[in-house]
Amino acid sequence: MSAIKINTQNLSISHELSEKWQQVLDLLAKIVDIPAALIMQKQVPHIKVFLSSHNQGNPYEEDELAELNTGLYCETVMSSRKELLVPNALKDPDWDHNPDIKLGMISYLGMPLIWPNQDVFGTICVLDRAENPYSQTHRQLLGQFRAMVERDLHQVYHNQARKQEDAILRADEAERVRREFESLRAGEQKALQALRESEERWHFALEGAGDGVWDWDIVGDAVFLSPRCRQLLGLDDKDTGAFKLWHTGIHPDDLPTVQADIIAYQRQAEGSFISEHRFRAQDGWIWLLSRGMVVGRDEQGRPSRMIGTYSDISQRKQAESELQQLNSHLEDRVAKRTAELKQAMQQISIAEKQTALARMVAGMAHELNTPIGNILLSASVLHADLKSIIRADEAKQLSRGNLQDFLRKAVETSELLQRNSELAGDLIGRFKLIASDQLNQPKRAFKPAQTIAQLTQALLPPEHYPDIRLTLEAPPELQIENYPGALEQLLSHLIANSLAHGFDGHDRGRIDIQLQAQQETLLLRYSDNGKGIAPELQDKVFDPFFTTQMGRSGVGLGLAMVHNIVHTILKGEIRLDSAPGQGASFTIRFPPNQH
Repeated sequence: MSAIKINTQNLSISHELSEKWQQVLDLLAKIVDIPAALIMQKQVPHIKVFLSSHNQGNPYEEDELAELNTGLYCETVMSSRKELLVPNALKDPDWDHNPDIKLGMISYLGMPLIWPNQDVFGTICVLDRAENPYSQTHRQLLGQFRAMVERDLHQVYHNQARKQEDAILRADEAERVRREFESLRAGEQKALQALRESEERWHFALEGAGDGVWDWDIVGDAVFLSPRCRQLLGLDDKDTGAFKLWHTGIHPDDLPTVQADIIAYQRQAEGSFISEHRFRAQDGWIWLLSRGMVVGRDEQGRPSRMIGTYSDISQRKQAESELQQLNSHLEDRVAKRTAELKQAMQQISIAEKQTALARMVAGMAHELNTPIGNILLSASVLHADLKSIIRADEAKQLSRGNLQDFLRKAVETSELLQRNSELAGDLIGRFKLIASDQLNQPKRAFKPAQTIAQLTQALLPPEHYPDIRLTLEAPPELQIENYPGALEQLLSHLIANSLAHGFDGHDRGRIDIQLQAQQETLLLRYSDNGKGIAPELQDKVFDPFFTTQMGRSGVGLGLAMVHNIVHTILKGEIRLDSAPGQGASFTIRFPPNQH
């Protein structure tokens, strides 16, 4: 028989293996904390997404095809048959033009998947939207998963090889039987001899493959066992009552199931009988696979004879048990690591809150220091002047000019007191808005396009701001149930920020406001064509009391209140996109209806 050649392109992966691999990918994505974990399959001239992790933010879909020879990460892994690590493709001239960057995937770790005959199945890989050097632990974990998948590929490959070997044996045997039957015409004795030789070859093929043959006479309650079958069952030629010995040799825990399966098959004998069970051996228990078929029936149609084979599957069962233990230990390690990460995230959250609170208190104290200092100074001056007037009056030395001079200074001092008191009150009011959980305005149904139009008309009347160009795009009939006051304050602060900082007080520029309804989310985009925000400042603009114009205009609370309104009242999120000289754009997403 010629060597078995298997076309791995035609091998299929069972649903059970796909489900197991899918669980591995989902677990891998969760452990490494990345958006995409993939098993890719080579299908020349394409490469296919065979399986993709089921987690949020994964842009790859199962069965998605991509052309080869386009510079993909996985293409290099398959051609080199080596692990590939790309921490940041944007910084790597060898990878800064690969197609996965268009999907936002700039970091990659992948390993090849190889069939036992050294054909390439594909790759197993993880991808991230951010720079990621992937720790040694993550690489070892990916390697463990790769080894598990390749063990499964090994099993699929050898199962197919076994099927092809069996098919070749059956075809060869069928051809030999056909020739032998033709030779029967030349003589009965020659045909009978050839038939015996054919039976010997058939037995040799099965015995040589490691399978034992059994022939069960159901009516006579006797079993014929081939030498290999007796060897598997631990019997010798002297043993009698073989069927009883076989029956009693099955593991007590498996015996009821085997008996029930045999009875059920005999009642409706269709197809093949298959059973996996443990059998007593000299040094313990071995796992056997029994396959059989009814080949004879009595006059009433009841089974009278069954023929089948026995195979030793102990090694396969051992591998399954080891894999199950590995999966169990892996789940325990994942659960422990998840608990540690959760505790660490809680500690980080507490530290960030304490830092933010300290920054707010320090900023509030700094801003209040000036008006309160002026109040104290004015009060002390007024108090000293009053004492001086009282002493002059008591000494009968108070003149009209002295009194008028005192009254004039008293008016100036009281005006200074009033201005600084109002400034301190305004600061405290803004500080309360940042810490507030809701606005005073009630929730109600309204049309945001109408509300925004009325607000911008009031804040930017053309007669006062002729050089400010405002565009508004919003669905006119869209109605939501939310807080109109929150939306008005949010846009008021953004417009004030553009006038004071974006246009640098020149009252010249362009403001664009867009509102779109996207399924269960409202998308609000506010942008201006002002001077923009430097990259090093963009992480600070939402901090309370942060301003680049200290002492000239504002106290740095406008965008902090915008951030508070979006997250606390509208239950949404906000993103800033800006660059020096290219204006600023604020993208806000929030649910249209508050419950």
